Amino acid sequence: MIRKIQSAPIWTAAMTLLICACALGGCSSGAKSQAEAGETEAIARTEFTGRVENFFEYEPLRAGKPSQFRIHITDLSDGSPVEKAEVKLTIRAKGGGASAGETTAKVGKVTGIYVAEVNIPKAGDYDIEFHVKNEKLDERMPLTDFKAQ
Repeated sequence: MIRKIQSAPIWTAAMTLLICACALGGCSSGAKSQAEAGETEAIARTEFTGRVENFFEYEPLRAGKPSQFRIHITDLSDGSPVEKAEVKLTIRAKGGGASAGETTAKVGKVTGIYVAEVNIPKAGDYDIEFHVKNEKLDERMPLTDFKAQ
């Protein structure tokens, strides 16, 4: 006489163990954290004038090394991204000191996004003025509290 072996409980247990092993294996990946890999987390700020919102992210500022600024400009009158603008960043020593440089952002691949390389000459505290200009806008946004190491 042939006995039928019930394999459903064994199959269910095996699948449960396999799923758990896969899930736990993903938790202990060998990937390095950003800090271990030498990468630093971007700094993000959102600033406003009466006319525009300026959300930007930048790499921590280091004297003598370029830092990329990714700038997202929105027209507050209609909520649309600001397109075809010239976006200039003027860097000054804190408190209206001498100019430490100026750069013009390049137009990004997405409307309303601009990318600039900022190079601070020496460590210290700086102010950066964003000047956004196109056929509809001419906005200046002087900002403080930028620290270069």
